[in-house]
Amino acid sequence: MAYVALYRTYRPKDFDSVVGQKHIVQTVKNQIKNDLLAHAYLFTGPRGTGKTSIARLVAKAVNCKNIKNGNPCKVCESCLAITNGSHPDVFELDGASNNGVDEIRDIRDKINYAPTLSAHKVYIIDEVHMLSTGAFNALLKTLEEPPAHVIFMLATTEIHKVPDTILSRTQRFDLKQIPSQEMADHFKRILCELDVPFEPGVPELVATLAAGGLRDGLSMLDQAIAYKTDVMKLADIHELNGSVDTDVLVEMMAYLLVGDFANVVASTRTLLAKGKLPSRVIAGLLGVLRDVLKKQKLGGVDETGLAEKMTAEQVLTFIKKLNQLGNELKLATDNELMLEIGLIELGFMTEDAVDYRHEIKALTAQVRKLEDEVNQLRQQGMQPSVMVPASKVKAPRSDALSRSQRLEPAFPVFVQGELVSGHVNEATDVELDLPVLDSDDQIVDSKGRRIENVLDHATKQDKSTLQNKVMAANAFAKLEMKEVIMLLKDADIAAATTDACLLVYDYETTVHRLLTVDNQLKARQVLTEMMGRSYDFLALPKTFWLAQREHYVMQKKQGQIPLLEQYPQQVDVKTNAVDHSTLAAPFYQEVVDLFGELVEVNE
Repeated sequence: MAYVALYRTYRPKDFDSVVGQKHIVQTVKNQIKNDLLAHAYLFTGPRGTGKTSIARLVAKAVNCKNIKNGNPCKVCESCLAITNGSHPDVFELDGASNNGVDEIRDIRDKINYAPTLSAHKVYIIDEVHMLSTGAFNALLKTLEEPPAHVIFMLATTEIHKVPDTILSRTQRFDLKQIPSQEMADHFKRILCELDVPFEPGVPELVATLAAGGLRDGLSMLDQAIAYKTDVMKLADIHELNGSVDTDVLVEMMAYLLVGDFANVVASTRTLLAKGKLPSRVIAGLLGVLRDVLKKQKLGGVDETGLAEKMTAEQVLTFIKKLNQLGNELKLATDNELMLEIGLIELGFMTEDAVDYRHEIKALTAQVRKLEDEVNQLRQQGMQPSVMVPASKVKAPRSDALSRSQRLEPAFPVFVQGELVSGHVNEATDVELDLPVLDSDDQIVDSKGRRIENVLDHATKQDKSTLQNKVMAANAFAKLEMKEVIMLLKDADIAAATTDACLLVYDYETTVHRLLTVDNQLKARQVLTEMMGRSYDFLALPKTFWLAQREHYVMQKKQGQIPLLEQYPQQVDVKTNAVDHSTLAAPFYQEVVDLFGELVEVNE
């Protein structure tokens, strides 16, 4: 006897054996028991979820002579004939190959004849959305008022293609994707019944890969039974379906978290050499991160060991970045290279990262204690003030002030809570340690600063801190600093360390605006006040930065010490000649105040 596929062998024989569609089964069984059958049904849902199987069960039940609690008996002449596909009153049509007007007219002409063997004629039309417009129109009247002995059962995976005039003439049932646990339990029963030994987790893995489709899962199981040697193993399932072993994915995540790029690339290349698709690798990593997030938020045993190594925010960021990488792979010319670069870029987010949760808790406790003390002082009629010891504040060099007289003492750019004035207290004037110039008017802080130096020491924490402070900066706290602050806000902070950052701009003209001598000094003053320490920057055009970033990644992958091309940080920007008598007009003066001196006024 020829082998019969599992999805055919284990097709439901009664309503109680239908997996995962309890809401539909219960409704139909009650209709049969209470003689409330409709004349037309429409079953819609994903493939392999039981649409045609339920339609056949209804055909059995309405024609069975020994119904038991709404279920067909499965042994009478009618039930056996429907199971074998030989019942003269049950007709199954494929909408894809019988989609013309003539086929539907033939049905319309024959439905008036009485059933041959049973009480009802049942017409099951699968993939009904494939019918032509003329066929749908020919079916309308018949579907609305068929003879009493006729029942229509329509099934489709694309309900949006079925005309509303058809939908309104049927009882619609939406089948859902079958839950993984119900499928896994079903697979376990089948494997035990077939006496097939399997490793723990095999049914669950097959159910997960089936993605809600029972027929797909049974087909996978069929393949695995044929592929196995003695025991069905998890590795067999991964090998057959191109999925990636969870242990390998967890190991890759561990490498990413510590910035071990060599092993990340090595693991990726090993998987690709085994024929794993880049999309499968991304899907596997997303599945691991989903499980980690569930463990963090819902509890349970963490088998991966990653839940304690990552914060929920990190997990969500990784998920978003991996999903974005998956979309980019669809358009990439070299998927494998794109996957490697994308994973390395993901590793940049966690390189040298530290879990500051314990420190944050301790600092939070200290802040609350200080708040309590401040409240107590206020209750006693005392006004607390912020004091900064003069010994802690460095005075600017006199030659720096003489060369840039437009720079004034420090001002509150980044303010938390109440507004703080430029004078911390009346006894001491506090000024920032401004960047200074050497004898050639070159900015001392930028000498020797290279892009690769910043990238080598950049961390996610420093970048996040700087971004938050720049976004919170008040551009109107000091009008002469307004242009620089807006330029900082417009920048894409590509990387940041404890004392420097890379600022990337879409247009080179914007870079030149920031790199004028005055604006550089102002920008460093602003960044220094924000960060509470001497702070430097490199400004780069976007196209230049993207090229250097790619060079950096490639040199790292090859085990080389990165050596990149540098963008000049001293730019001679010639201002446009402007008639100052014209600028004396109030309107033009306001324009210059708002946008700076690099503005061209057209009459």
